[in-house]
Amino acid sequence: MEWLVEWNAWHWLIGGFVLLIAETLVPGVFLLWWGLAALVITGVAKAAPDLSLASQAILYAILASALSLLWWKYQHKKDQADEAKSALNQRDHAMLGALGKVQEIVAGDNAQTIARGAFGDTTWRVQGENLQLGDVIKVVAVQGITLQVEKLNNESN
Repeated sequence: MEWLVEWNAWHWLIGGFVLLIAETLVPGVFLLWWGLAALVITGVAKAAPDLSLASQAILYAILASALSLLWWKYQHKKDQADEAKSALNQRDHAMLGALGKVQEIVAGDNAQTIARGAFGDTTWRVQGENLQLGDVIKVVAVQGITLQVEKLNNESN
């Protein structure tokens, strides 16, 4: 039991690998940084064998916290950038560039017409210039629940 009382580089090495293995069993990219910190402390303990266990533990806690925080900041920034570019769960924005057909004229004069446009199996409120029943339309912008469209042809069906 003497090996439990006197900590050395081997303890940090084994602990680091245990944490890295645990990361593969319980994924989440959290234990990875703690395991890597333990491996770094292995090198520190080998380079400075007279360093007390308390100093090693403090250094380990600082290093593990710093690595975890740096990773979280990097990943959080990346996630926000990816989310800003994603149209996932934003069906209206996924409609940009979609082609549809004017199904019903709701209101408006020739300059701005409000209508219902059919896009696949769904209809949307659309607004555009000089829309007529049967016009093929393309979504160019989204304002709330209204799709701003432009007419692609002048024919009516």
